[in-house]
Amino acid sequence: MRTCRTSPMSTRREQGYTLVEMAVVMSVFVVFMSFASPFIFSQLNAGIRAEERIDLQDSARSALRTMTRELRQASELYNTPGKPTDDARLSFGVDLDGNGSINDYQTSTILEQITYFASEGTLYRSRNPGLGQGAPLAEDVESVEFTMFGSNLAFDSNGDGVVSESELNPDATWTASELANVTRIQVELSVQGDEVQQTFSAAVVLRNRMLG
Repeated sequence: MRTCRTSPMSTRREQGYTLVEMAVVMSVFVVFMSFASPFIFSQLNAGIRAEERIDLQDSARSALRTMTRELRQASELYNTPGKPTDDARLSFGVDLDGNGSINDYQTSTILEQITYFASEGTLYRSRNPGLGQGAPLAEDVESVEFTMFGSNLAFDSNGDGVVSESELNPDATWTASELANVTRIQVELSVQGDEVQQTFSAAVVLRNRMLG
């Protein structure tokens, strides 16, 4: 008679793992995770912050491109109750549809009398900021600042070759005649996210006003 012997290894495979072995494996896994979890979560948080930083930068750059493109074509600058201009707001007229005239900002046609301003963390392209009207250009905005320059050296009182804002506007309140001499605008846009703060800037030459 032939005897069939079962090897210890076969018996072990059929029986599976014991509770003690499972407990040992789980204990090792828990110890591993206790060391690995902080690293894993720090990498996840770093990835999230990097994505937020990229979104923040893209939004700011897109807004700055829009402002730069429209300001280059500006032919008028305003400072009235409905269309204010100061360090943090800028109102201007631009013939976007090329019909030779600038539409009134109160009409329902294409917006050509525009005000840029920031409020409660949002940068707006506005029809009338006093009425809260505007399309958002960027979120998470800390500040926007506009600095004016001229090109007529008759206003260069200190002779440094640069017609600065203080030389064009000595009393810090823009009048129509003072704004008529502005030919270049420096725009600074600061954005603030979680642990991220950046400032983007652009110098815009008002090509339609270079003779001012």
